[in-house]
Amino acid sequence: MAKNEDAGKWQIWHNTGMSCPEGTIPIRRVVSHKSGAAERVTGGHEARNAGEFSLGQIWLVSGSYDTNDLNSIEAGWQVYPHLYFDNQPRFFIFWTSDAYNISWCYNLRCAGFIQTSRTIVIEGAISPTSISGGTQTDLTIQIWKDPNFGLWWLAVGLNNGTVLSPVGYWPIEIFTRLTEYAEIVQWGGEIVNENSYDRHTTTQMGSGYFPDSGSKKTAYMCDLQIARSKGDFEPLYDLKVRETNPDYYKVKMSSNTSFYYGGSQHAGAFHFRLSSIILYFSFSVFLLF
Repeated sequence: MAKNEDAGKWQIWHNTGMSCPEGTIPIRRVVSHKSGAAERVTGGHEARNAGEFSLGQIWLVSGSYDTNDLNSIEAGWQVYPHLYFDNQPRFFIFWTSDAYNISWCYNLRCAGFIQTSRTIVIEGAISPTSISGGTQTDLTIQIWKDPNFGLWWLAVGLNNGTVLSPVGYWPIEIFTRLTEYAEIVQWGGEIVNENSYDRHTTTQMGSGYFPDSGSKKTAYMCDLQIARSKGDFEPLYDLKVRETNPDYYKVKMSSNTSFYYGGSQHAGAFHFRLSSIILYFSFSVFLLF
């Protein structure tokens, strides 16, 4: 579980040695542009078009698209020039309570998530990032439900550290189906393709390398765990794998709790608005993640 505020330096602003005064939080300045755009995860690269994004994240999901009551809590890294005005991988969060229709929010751009950390910047650029064939940087992300107050807490740490820093929480009042537990937990990558004329984007997923490229080149997620009821975290043994566009983006299990994923720049004859690689685990019991 999360311990305290000291969970390593993994954002650019950490290099300043600064933290916010008691009772305040760091917020990234959002600039207006005229005419305008538990897991451990790695990745990050340029998005081909400003309106496209690439990400690696965890989802906690309940509800259904069919009834427009899908609830989702999400956290991970994202490259999204239209939202952040650059190609830096940034720590992000997201939630929806109506299948991404009206009730949804990125980061702290509207009401929903309550930040408590004085040291972590939501939307903050991640630094250092992994070096292809060299030193790897990964984040440990943990989301769990407080059984006493019903809050969905988020904590983050650096490079498999035993100390995780609490970031804040999602109150259950913003949800309709995540009030008690998550029915499904998913891990994976996702990109958006805005190309027309049936041409596929060159935006990469993960590091841009396919899973067979090896551990120091390919993006990965590892040490995947869940917790049932009020129990301790436990490894997973029955993950299901889904590739929506295997011609361009692939996934390869390296163990019961780890996988490599991603894909390289490629031009093809097929057009997909959204491509994703998702590993998921379904539940029918209360989750403390």
